[in-house]
Amino acid sequence: MRSARLFGLGACLALGTASTLARADDISDLEGALSETVVTTASKAAETSTTAPATSTTLTAEDMRRYGMHSLDEAIDFLSLGVVTANPLGAPDIGARGVELPYDQGNHFLLLVNGHAVNEPAFGGARFGRALGVPMEMIDHIEVILGPGSVLYGSNAMLGVINVITKRAKDFRGVHVVGETDFGDSAHADGTSAYSPTAFRAAAGAGAEFKLFGAPSEATMMLEYYSQGGPSFSFGPQLGGTDVTGQPTRYTRNGPATGVWGGISDQYYSKVPAGHLRLISGDFELNVHASTYERGVPYRSRFTHPYNDFDQPGYDLDRSLWFDLKHKATLSSVLQLTTRIYGDTTDYQERVDTSNFSVCHYQSVRTCLFHFSAASQWAGAEVQASFDWLKDATLVTLLGVDGRLRSVRTKNDVSDYDTGRYLQPSFSVIDAQDHQIGAYLQQTWQPARWFGLNAGARLDTEDRFAANVSPRVAASVKPWTNGTLKAIYAEAFRAPSYVETNYSSPDQQQALGLVPERVRSVEGSLEQRIGAQTLLFGVFRSWWSDMVEVHFLTDQEMQAAAAAGQINTVLGGDFVQYRNVSSIDNFGFNTSLVGASRDGAFRYGLNVTGAVAHRTDPLFVSTPVAVSPELFGNARLSYDLPGLLPTLAAATQFMGKRLADRAYEGDFTTIPYAPPQLQLRGTISGDVPGLRGLSYRLYANYAFADRGPYAVGPTHYGSLTTPELVPVEQLRMGFGLQYDLR
Repeated sequence: MRSARLFGLGACLALGTASTLARADDISDLEGALSETVVTTASKAAETSTTAPATSTTLTAEDMRRYGMHSLDEAIDFLSLGVVTANPLGAPDIGARGVELPYDQGNHFLLLVNGHAVNEPAFGGARFGRALGVPMEMIDHIEVILGPGSVLYGSNAMLGVINVITKRAKDFRGVHVVGETDFGDSAHADGTSAYSPTAFRAAAGAGAEFKLFGAPSEATMMLEYYSQGGPSFSFGPQLGGTDVTGQPTRYTRNGPATGVWGGISDQYYSKVPAGHLRLISGDFELNVHASTYERGVPYRSRFTHPYNDFDQPGYDLDRSLWFDLKHKATLSSVLQLTTRIYGDTTDYQERVDTSNFSVCHYQSVRTCLFHFSAASQWAGAEVQASFDWLKDATLVTLLGVDGRLRSVRTKNDVSDYDTGRYLQPSFSVIDAQDHQIGAYLQQTWQPARWFGLNAGARLDTEDRFAANVSPRVAASVKPWTNGTLKAIYAEAFRAPSYVETNYSSPDQQQALGLVPERVRSVEGSLEQRIGAQTLLFGVFRSWWSDMVEVHFLTDQEMQAAAAAGQINTVLGGDFVQYRNVSSIDNFGFNTSLVGASRDGAFRYGLNVTGAVAHRTDPLFVSTPVAVSPELFGNARLSYDLPGLLPTLAAATQFMGKRLADRAYEGDFTTIPYAPPQLQLRGTISGDVPGLRGLSYRLYANYAFADRGPYAVGPTHYGSLTTPELVPVEQLRMGFGLQYDLR
């Protein structure tokens, strides 16, 4: 019945909006054709969104500014179709079509910047928030491709591919300076709250066209620094009971051990210095990127600083540096050859301070400092040949090979917080190298203007796993004017990260025999354009298998692992191992309506996704996928007032209730859900009168629900009837100025 309701809602939305479009018959069919969006990510070649072998959304720089978007995850939530993020007050998770996995770190979406993949091998993740490290003013558009994308990109593209494309010099000419500040509501110890500045950002960049060694050239570059401190949040109190000595558990460095966790935390902060350079000269293109993302999370949970003392400055740090050099050569009227070389280095550090004797059990040591570090480097080369057999883009063969060498190193250290003395040798040590090779073939054929085919496959090999083949086939038909029907079948995979396959610790047994996760997907869609208005309705179904998750060892498994010296059970607690333990069955619909008035002054958009996603464990118990809303979407409208008057814009993002991430782990009286969420955002932007080149933007964002779908705190077994869920920053306001000297 729930599935029928979801599809009924989607059908009603599609029929209702179709009737609206039908009344727009005064707009010419030529306008409809001209309004088609060009995308490059789905097939690694420019094509219209109607012929691309995937459902796609393009987020433009103009829309991101007018609707007050400050980061990639905000743009996805308020502007894209079928994709949603969740923020646990740290690095955001990202999901699509009803599948959003808690603390996923983005490793089921492939993130590209100008076609360069940034997912790293230690965790497989990428950063979809402020840590993207590309200033928003430098972004030309963002292409969001839904569905399996391994056919051209290999691992991680199970939910889709997101490509952030920066501006060319013609659109970024001159010097650009930006300053912004945010205000938020912080909790105080006396139960009151107050608004105060919580963040600021400064950025500067430039773009220019010139000659380099006689070749037409251009360069765009921007540097930024973002700093956020607060707001503060109130947690608990949660009763943690006693430790292994029978005494109350200590959750702070100072004062007596009370066995109580909670209070006011001021440790929600982030610092993000970053910069990006894009240089094009003749047939060459160079991208260079550098960013640092330091952040503090104001709580503890199973997967976020699980032992950190309350309100101590535990932190996470990501650093990234990469380059990508590409060359395009037209060898004949049929053959174009693209070659590129690239190199990346990333490192991650986590610091946890704990005074809990069950974890910090060294004599005369009050507080232990646990420091985990992971460093990854990889370098590779890709050669891609495109054969335009008929010289008119109707019959094109794409053939490519991508090979890379990788290195991953991790270790854990524990030291005395007060003296810095190391308390034991490094553990959880990984020092591994491997190589990957991917070969792909894609054939497109458009025998008539109304019919097109796209088929391809990719073979990926690496040292740790057997070879993976990822096929895709898509067909598009245009049976009437500006109407397109699509049918797509695709498969994708995710190779488990090195932390999943190789990591071990006193409470974690190293994984054995992990295999890549796989997904198969079918979808169909109808898209109709009338002038500047576009209606899309699609249905999809996907089957996920061999999902890698944390498995809690049984008593028998613990005894066997302890006897083999793989874990240490002396101090008790939970003991885990990564395993391929579950599958997911997922189906639903997407519908979208976007458009504008003929003069472009009025714009609007509506995106809605309804989806059901059930996880099945090895005992064939089926439960909803945690953190994932079954109904979500966004809506927006804006109007450009005449003359020097500003642009007024309003946007909203909504999500249905979501299962808490640890809903089935605790002894709860009811299954915990986060409440439905509705965010409203209003933005006013325009030019400052009398000051040429100076523009402003004011915005306010309000979230109606005050809790998200993540369980926080140390106690979730027996002592709580329902978990404490992560707080949400409900009201945030901001103001920014931008100066463009052209």
